[in-house]
Amino acid sequence: MLMDATLLVLAGGDSRRMGRPKAWIEVGDTVLLRYVVERLAPAFSEVVVAFGEPEQMEQLVPYRVVFDRKRDAGPLAGLEAGLIAARHDVLFAVACDMPYVTPTTAQLAVAAARNSDAAIARHDGLFEPVCGAYRKTALPAIVGALDAGNYTAHDVAQSLDVTWLEGLDPAEFESLNTPADLERFHAAFSAQR
Repeated sequence: MLMDATLLVLAGGDSRRMGRPKAWIEVGDTVLLRYVVERLAPAFSEVVVAFGEPEQMEQLVPYRVVFDRKRDAGPLAGLEAGLIAARHDVLFAVACDMPYVTPTTAQLAVAAARNSDAAIARHDGLFEPVCGAYRKTALPAIVGALDAGNYTAHDVAQSLDVTWLEGLDPAEFESLNTPADLERFHAAFSAQR
């Protein structure tokens, strides 16, 4: 059953450590961006992809696309663009370099965010703001931070009414930041096929 929620995939990073844009890295017969979308989208009634700027679109994507209002403002700008564009009150944001997040976790976060500004997984005191559910009530804090020049998603998340999701597998929230991370993911992906 589809949730009345938007899936937002953040694809606007500059991928300095990887050395090439992560969204377009090959994964089997697709690319990482599509892999993440296709893994999570079946649970959502809307899909939006946020890029920092049009030049980052190396390929056309069959999803609704938005661009950051503030350039070089990091994932917070992608969250802002997604929340403004979303047709639903709640969206689940995930970075395109987080291929291990499960649909179950996305659904849990969306359900938890319906009673707060956001629902974000936390383990060992650490949390990843680019993998969580946000309600439109979070938008004023995000816009205010961006307009004030604070581009740190962690700071903004801590200023929101957050439902912290504890006890989830930390491995789900690992990012592909380096070529070594990518090699491990490709090995696991190949073993599944």
